[in-house]
Amino acid sequence: MKTTFLKTATAIFILVFASCSNDDAVTVPTPIPTPIPTGSTSFKLNGVLITADEVTATHYTNSVAGGKYIDVFVKKAGKEVLELHFPANTGTYPAQQSFDMTSSWLTYKSNDGATFPDDYYNSTSGEMKVTTLDMTGKVVKGTFSFVGNNGSSNVTITEGVLFVNQITVQ
Repeated sequence: MKTTFLKTATAIFILVFASCSNDDAVTVPTPIPTPIPTGSTSFKLNGVLITADEVTATHYTNSVAGGKYIDVFVKKAGKEVLELHFPANTGTYPAQQSFDMTSSWLTYKSNDGATFPDDYYNSTSGEMKVTTLDMTGKVVKGTFSFVGNNGSSNVTITEGVLFVNQITVQ
């Protein structure tokens, strides 16, 4: 009887104190980041996540820039949405509208670039950061963000993640 009484008293004690809470506490939900599949290219266009279906690249000598360059072509639903042009080296390249060995030229295309210049949003600011360039394994990795302008309006590309595993060498 004594054991039953102690077990019952202990259970009531635990139940009473476990059910108490601090009503003054405010819980702020932690934002859950949008998952991005490993080994994919993705970016946010004006805050909306886009994950590429196809990414290819070309490694070539750019006579205008004066050295080796990488051109990356990104497609979503069979339509080209991004062109990324940058020197074939690791490093951080400001996003501008020139081909040289110190900057990148990044372009978002709406409507598969059907109408020039309306569908071409060329970089006016931002950067391309190339973190991995493995020509033997044909892999390019990096991050990018930029503001693009078509002459009358802007788009904002943020949280860009680049993963390329197909490089044509010319």
